[in-house]
Amino acid sequence: PGVVHVSISGFGHGDSPYRDWPAFAPVVEAMSGIYEFKRRGDDPPVVAPVGALGDIGSGLYAVIGVLAALRHREATGVGQHVDIAMLDSVLAMTDIVTNFWSMGLRGGDLGPLLMHGFRARDGWFVLQVGREPQFRALVALIGRPEWADDQRFAERQGWIDHLESDLRPAVEGWAATQTKVEACQALGSAGIAAGPCFADEEVVADPHVALRRMLVELPRTDGVEQPVLVPGNPVKLSAVAEQPEAPPPWLGADTDAVLREELGLDDDELAALHADGVIGPKEA
Repeated sequence: PGVVHVSISGFGHGDSPYRDWPAFAPVVEAMSGIYEFKRRGDDPPVVAPVGALGDIGSGLYAVIGVLAALRHREATGVGQHVDIAMLDSVLAMTDIVTNFWSMGLRGGDLGPLLMHGFRARDGWFVLQVGREPQFRALVALIGRPEWADDQRFAERQGWIDHLESDLRPAVEGWAATQTKVEACQALGSAGIAAGPCFADEEVVADPHVALRRMLVELPRTDGVEQPVLVPGNPVKLSAVAEQPEAPPPWLGADTDAVLREELGLDDDELAALHADGVIGPKEA
């Protein structure tokens, strides 16, 4: 009765009309609405634009669910089943789709909000302006302080209505002599949130990423010199030192150790379970 167990499936345990469908991350991402939200014209959807969001998100919610269930067991002595549907997890992480729909926005419309990409000397950067003081700071920075009192921009919708005709040429003209990082530094100093659009090699070499140990090198087993890069731990605890990263275990690598430690099985009992096919062999 005190057992806490978790399952992760495409559509959960229950009566979902999709319960018999197999699922990978892009399947549930598509069903969340985010692909259509970002698709334009007759272009096909961009699949897996942020990697396996459906996989990683489901794993995160599974951990949260198990921790909550453990606390519940501490209080009540009762265990339970933690049921995670991949689609539910992605719906929670792509709430912009349904939230904006409920407010009358359609077709990927972001409303009266500057949340767009702009070109600098060496690439693109994004900025977000959603409040009047931010707009005033932006137009002052790009050399158009009079626009803060211009009636065309008196309402936030005016920012969008005049984005391509006025704001974009002015912002990109200001940024044309700067790198994308320099432009974002200047914007940040003015209180405007902005970030450069990094390419893969720029992320790998980024000083923040290195400082925070957010890329970990794992040696390859196929003789290729370049190590595989995997994400480091984004959770930094002030009272717990980060431990050295190790490769993820192969399927079944820890089964014997877990059964020996948790159930007290000895070598003969484990050998019998292997022989009977109850537990599989370790993959190498």
